[in-house]
Amino acid sequence: MIVSHFNTFPYGGAAAAAKRIHFQLFNRNIGSRFYYHISDRDRPKDPSFQQIEFHSASNNSLLGIIGQKAEKRRKRKVYRQYDKHLKDRDKSAEVFAMAQLPEPTRLNWQQVNSDIIHLHWISYLADYPTFFGAIPDHVPIVWTLHDMNPFTGGCHYSNGCQQFNSGCGDCPQVVDADPRDVSYDSFRIKRRALASKKIHVVTPSQWLCDLAKQSSIWPAQTTFSVIKLGFELQKFRPLDQRLARLELGLSTDAVLIGFGAEDIRNQRKGFHHLIQSLPKIKTNSEIECLVFGSGEIPEVKGLPKMNSMGYVDSEEKQALIYSAADMVIVPSREDNQPQIGLEAMACGTPVIGFNAGGIPEYVRDGVTGWLAELGNEDELANRISELVDDVDTRKNMSARARTMMQEEFDIVAQADKYISLYEKALSFKRRRIA
Repeated sequence: MIVSHFNTFPYGGAAAAAKRIHFQLFNRNIGSRFYYHISDRDRPKDPSFQQIEFHSASNNSLLGIIGQKAEKRRKRKVYRQYDKHLKDRDKSAEVFAMAQLPEPTRLNWQQVNSDIIHLHWISYLADYPTFFGAIPDHVPIVWTLHDMNPFTGGCHYSNGCQQFNSGCGDCPQVVDADPRDVSYDSFRIKRRALASKKIHVVTPSQWLCDLAKQSSIWPAQTTFSVIKLGFELQKFRPLDQRLARLELGLSTDAVLIGFGAEDIRNQRKGFHHLIQSLPKIKTNSEIECLVFGSGEIPEVKGLPKMNSMGYVDSEEKQALIYSAADMVIVPSREDNQPQIGLEAMACGTPVIGFNAGGIPEYVRDGVTGWLAELGNEDELANRISELVDDVDTRKNMSARARTMMQEEFDIVAQADKYISLYEKALSFKRRRIA
């Protein structure tokens, strides 16, 4: 069996999840490859990782000349849509990715030639018509969703909008929206590109699975399943808190409140809610915050000491940070299953989060952490206050969080489920051919 994974970047949350699956398969002597498109950091040295080289049509034939003209028309259309609807969007807004890219992204199928195509986060990697057009219809596509973009007209999180049920248009997330705006066009392009494909959608959370099923973008034969994220629990494990703090240069006496995100400026991740909650915490204990991710911490009066770790992509350092913290806050306004919360729990650190998206599926109220009503900063502050002053509850939640991770989020069990899905997809393919 040959499985080819595709992810836009070789780094970031989705890539980390994809790479864990890839390495599990590779270590079991399954022919697993990892293709990525963009890397502005150090590129992976592992030979199983390859930067995609897309196939270009011949320029010497009449068909090539006609194709070039069509590509020019298509490119003009893409830039027109971008300039009208996306160019002047709020820079702090959640990303919005079109179905068509300025350049075609035709896979060289003779090079890829896989039994299974496993897609992960492919925004800015896949120009839908050319990318999916190069994958033979009989090849099963397993698609692990990390957000909503694969089944919407472009948004990665819809903020409650349900227009993806029927086809998008009049998008609340674009500039100068109209019934046939970029979201309407992208939705239809996606639906056409996927129409003949054998797609098996996988989501880490039931919340995202339920939303994906509602979209009319999928072919009729699409299957849906939930496979929880998997983690290497020997890497993400509880470490001695005092030693972790000493290694990171942190106070050994204060109660440390942790927060992390790829970019702390992303409004959806809710760091602003935590900032507003911190002055409302009622405790006599000394508290400090431990923050990691891109972006600067805003200067606000009345905040406790803010220890910034900057951007951290080392799993070893992440495990130190989680182990150093007494709790980790996940105040996302909308999210699939933020891995920071799961990684923290693997290190035995309880999590407090909003009752939003897939977060309640692992932040089990009163068991592995606390939940607060979405956007309720007073309640968030109260939940933090409770955990700051109750050492016994922190210890009990810590033990239960680690146990939950061992029982439900182990990478070996996750890989077993994906292999079973691959085999089922290939068996279905063989039956259809026969």
